[in-house]
Amino acid sequence: MPPSKGKGNGKKKGKGSSKKTKNRPSDPTSSCIFPREIISNILSRLPVKTLLRFRCVCKPWRKLISKPNFIATHFRHSSSLQSANCTSPIFIHTRHFKSFDHVLSLFDPHPDSSSVVKLDSPFPSYFHDMLVVGCCNGIVCLSQPPWGETITLWNPAMRQYRTITLSKTKPLMGIHSCVSIGLAYDSQENDFLILSLLCFRPAETRAPDEVEMFSTKSFSWKKLKNEVGFRVLGLICNVIIKGVPYWRTVVEDAHGSREVLVYFDVSKKVFDKLPMPGIRVGTKGYLVNLEDSLGMLIWEKTDKYNVNVWVMDDEDGWSKKCNVGITFGFYSTLGCLKNGDVVVEDENGVLLFDPVTSSVKAKFSIENAKKGSYVIFDYSESLVLIEGMLPVRKEAAEDKLAREYLLKAGINMKVITTENPQQTAFATRIA
Repeated sequence: MPPSKGKGNGKKKGKGSSKKTKNRPSDPTSSCIFPREIISNILSRLPVKTLLRFRCVCKPWRKLISKPNFIATHFRHSSSLQSANCTSPIFIHTRHFKSFDHVLSLFDPHPDSSSVVKLDSPFPSYFHDMLVVGCCNGIVCLSQPPWGETITLWNPAMRQYRTITLSKTKPLMGIHSCVSIGLAYDSQENDFLILSLLCFRPAETRAPDEVEMFSTKSFSWKKLKNEVGFRVLGLICNVIIKGVPYWRTVVEDAHGSREVLVYFDVSKKVFDKLPMPGIRVGTKGYLVNLEDSLGMLIWEKTDKYNVNVWVMDDEDGWSKKCNVGITFGFYSTLGCLKNGDVVVEDENGVLLFDPVTSSVKAKFSIENAKKGSYVIFDYSESLVLIEGMLPVRKEAAEDKLAREYLLKAGINMKVITTENPQQTAFATRIA
């Protein structure tokens, strides 16, 4: 009968088309009317936010945007565009002036945007202490000082994070003073590395720091030799340049103690040292990334109008590049952006000062930020994800209301998480 014949034919066609679909090779751009190379090239030049929306257009685009080669190409294009425009987003860490909560934000200095966006942090805002170790290839590393008890790798653009498993080597109270954390990236292995430097108390011993390295490729810790024999001077690395972290350290030699710079060679997995520029007594120095070269801002503690910019050259060593005269004065120097803009804080907020034109290029402020709490980093967004990353949860509305209620009542909830037996969650009255 005709009806049953049509039904049978329908089934055969259905089976045939299904079989062809299964055998069809997986090409992310096969259903596009343009050549796949053109589609890939266009998409690789778009912002991360746009690409996240475009993942929902079709399965082929979703596969393409998730491919490692596409992610690497997208980051290269994004970095090149920022270099050409001499602008890149600024990652900002501040503290709330009343609650002392950690506030993480992004500021885009481009004239078309010039807006501050508050980020949903994977690190609880009420933690008593938190440091931003640095930014590298779109990944931000957060750490809880002084022992590095919580280490988090986070991609703000992708809203994904992963908490790193801690090393089995534990600091000893009374013998160790702190743990200094650094972030590195091995481009050859596509591997993010975390350096943990276990520091001895200077009064107890002059032994060099013990070093361990965590790899996101093997997800394990490994002990490294400290052949330079250094002792770091801070809780985090001072700057990260092209995936290489640098620390200001002290070494002991035949002439006594002296300060040197130490960096981690990501290809050889060893530390090496560099000389420090001449810093006189009464001056301050701040390591910076200046056009992907090691630089340092040096200024007199009592001078709020002049900053000297020094640059390290592989052949000639340190040399003074220029003196930046800031006519309006400033409260403190926050650092220098990769394009050379000096970032300072005054009573009204943060200013980006162009040393070439001697003018202010942009300014911003974070609402309710505690004065003197600004810390800034160059940031480049990326599609990079690390295995095991989880979505960052937005702070629930009821949590916000509860915190606001506590603040109005004059109570600041602070949680300190450590492996100390005396670990507590406590509330302290705000002074």
